[in-house]
Amino acid sequence: MVLKRRTLLITGIITLFLIIAALAFLHLLPMNIFSVQQKPEQAPQKVYDYYLIIDEQTNQTIMYVPLVVSIGDEVISEENKYYEIVRIEENRAYARFIKHIEIDKYQPKANSP
Repeated sequence: MVLKRRTLLITGIITLFLIIAALAFLHLLPMNIFSVQQKPEQAPQKVYDYYLIIDEQTNQTIMYVPLVVSIGDEVISEENKYYEIVRIEENRAYARFIKHIEIDKYQPKANSP
């Protein structure tokens, strides 16, 4: 009788251990099978001595800048036009017109001290 109880106890412990091990294995299994693939790193942008800022609609050159230009940069032209850089090809940055800025509104008046 005692031997039967010990056998059942040992069998139960081994079964419980195997169930826990199987659940742990099944829990970790999807991490190995369905691993998330990393995006390939983009090649760094080549740096030029200057960049041409070009109006996207008219293809007219707005200005030359001796700075590295990135997509999303903002530019104000000599005609007080506000642009945003939307595309870069080699040393040509294409800018989209956003709005005309009224610079007179921000200048101090002549009568104020």
